[in-house]
Amino acid sequence: MGFDLGDKKDCDILRQNAENYLNKWLFPFPVTVKGSAEDFIVTVRVREKCQDTVPQHGFSEEYKLRVSPGEVTIRADTVYGAIRGMETLSQLIFYDERYKKYQIRTAEIEDSPRFPVRGIMIDTSRHWLSVKVIKRQLDIMAMNKMNLLHWHMVDSEAFPYQSKKFPELHKVGAYTLRHTYSPEEVQDVINYARIRGIRVMPEFDMPGHTNGWRGREGLLSECFDEEGKPTWQDLIDVTNDTNFNFIEEFIKEIVDVFPEKFLHLGGDEVEDFVTQCWDRNPKIREFMEQKGFGNNTRLLEDYFFDKLATRLRRLIEQRTPVFWQEVFDNNEPDPKAIIHVWKGNSHEEIYERVQQITAQGYPVILSACWYLNYIKYGADWRDAILGSVPSNSGYYYCDPQNFTGSQEQKDLVYGGIAAMWGEFVDNTNIEARFWPRASAVAERLWSPQEKTQNASDAWPRMHELRCRLVARGFRIQPTNYPDYCPYEFDEKAI
Repeated sequence: MGFDLGDKKDCDILRQNAENYLNKWLFPFPVTVKGSAEDFIVTVRVREKCQDTVPQHGFSEEYKLRVSPGEVTIRADTVYGAIRGMETLSQLIFYDERYKKYQIRTAEIEDSPRFPVRGIMIDTSRHWLSVKVIKRQLDIMAMNKMNLLHWHMVDSEAFPYQSKKFPELHKVGAYTLRHTYSPEEVQDVINYARIRGIRVMPEFDMPGHTNGWRGREGLLSECFDEEGKPTWQDLIDVTNDTNFNFIEEFIKEIVDVFPEKFLHLGGDEVEDFVTQCWDRNPKIREFMEQKGFGNNTRLLEDYFFDKLATRLRRLIEQRTPVFWQEVFDNNEPDPKAIIHVWKGNSHEEIYERVQQITAQGYPVILSACWYLNYIKYGADWRDAILGSVPSNSGYYYCDPQNFTGSQEQKDLVYGGIAAMWGEFVDNTNIEARFWPRASAVAERLWSPQEKTQNASDAWPRMHELRCRLVARGFRIQPTNYPDYCPYEFDEKAI
């Protein structure tokens, strides 16, 4: 078996994916088209030039795949569509027990994703993740045709990002100097993702969740308990204009480092820190009186986001800001902003929030349905809690466009991100906890709506996918009660 890349044979994206599939993912054995005794060549033809940059929002992932005894071809407009076709081709390969060899099913497939944003979120502040483990998740993402890594890089607990301009941030804020990401490692992750058609969206949350930023002197507001004793600092001091100078310079660096056009600026859970860090801070209260805010800290939030937008105006022209939904609920986001929905106690409540946000003309990315760090007994991709709720309440049944609204509103739903917050997740368990539960999200976001109505129909696909990934050496947990994979992983591979 081999790949004919035609005039794109020097394209690093196609070449490296072809090598990966040949040497790692397709099994290193001769494969025949069923009904033919001959080994085959996969002809890959891409219309557009080989991109030498990173994928961006809206890039085409459409492809056409034809497998017949006399022809195996992948055709696509972009290299990213071609590599999605390579993955589908790998899924057609099976081991034929009768003939004791690998064969491939014949097929004609025209395929493209339903949503342009299909991702996972990793949290490297609560527990540091090694670059090796992050790369393994990128490999599995590509095998699930996902295309966005949301990197929640820093938070209250730690600041592992190594800033060239402000090295004091990681020197003070990281757990240790070994638990950081150097500029070279960050670029390594970005390029590794690029080869797999995956974008890397960084998040630097503000003005809350900022204790990890404590290496920057004067950035954080002093916080006090009921008795006036200093407590945990977790809100930016918005009275200090120098802090906005710092934020502007820091975000300039991030824009230079990360080519991704979406820039996540957080904005969530400010209310969790307001009482201790703003209400009880004499300096903050005096500032609010001077501004005419009285005791209304919501106006102080507005002041922060308005000033942030003003200071980052030139940068926002180059990037699209993403905010957690509180910035929409409590403030007035930048008109260009994307709202990241994470709240809701039921699918119906979540859909209502999406409807309200899109009605105001804001695009939406959805995560509320897919907080995979929550563990429930049973097949939670299908059932939320076994025996206690309707069977259609699991991850698989959440449809981001299942709300009452115009087509224009539904077109504003860009897709979703399966989130894995890191309080109880690190290198040892992130892979099994993510997958294949995130695969249910991946199918929901890629496949046509009419093809994803019933989890019972999806179960065989989930099981087959899980077994394929296990055979490729990944730590993928079982999906549905007692079962088995015909070919388990080689322990040497992991």
